Amino acid sequence: MPISGHEEGAPGLKLTCPQAKAVFPEAGVHLAQEAPTTLVLDEHGGTFVVRLEGLQVREPPIPGGGDGIFLTVALPEATALAAGVESFAAQQGLPLARGGSPAPELALRPTLAACHVPGPNLFVYAEDARLEVRASSGQSLEVRVTGTFKTRRVPCREPDIVIHLSRSEMAQLLVYLLALARGRG
Repeated sequence: MPISGHEEGAPGLKLTCPQAKAVFPEAGVHLAQEAPTTLVLDEHGGTFVVRLEGLQVREPPIPGGGDGIFLTVALPEATALAAGVESFAAQQGLPLARGGSPAPELALRPTLAACHVPGPNLFVYAEDARLEVRASSGQSLEVRVTGTFKTRRVPCREPDIVIHLSRSEMAQLLVYLLALARGRG
């Protein structure tokens, strides 16, 4: 099932992510997945989070390439997407503006964009990131996170990607997803 979390009491909104990678050549970090994983939109203690697990550490990329987090997110059928977004927004008390067609692209400024890299125990993060979401087809979204990424050593058990959004940014993301669903429905 490509979308879940809209059942009563279920945590977050879950979407299938068939392609994901985090590439930071200067830090020698490359995370990617071998199979589709789940992208989770959730709330933890007042912070809204976009989280992706199920990644593997890959061979370090060649320095000089672009830094960032790059995701392809599969969109479920329009009715299921709209129901999931509306339910998650209601659970979190987030307003969903009713509007027309979605903009070609949504740009947000996350509070934090980061990934954990076990082994070297690296936390790669940007506090000045830019998150861009674009519908690449009627069936998927392209998500790109860029910024000035830094590293520090912290103990970590599994590779993941975590993006923190403010309340208003999560609401904007949900409104964008809802507009996409309504445009396809």
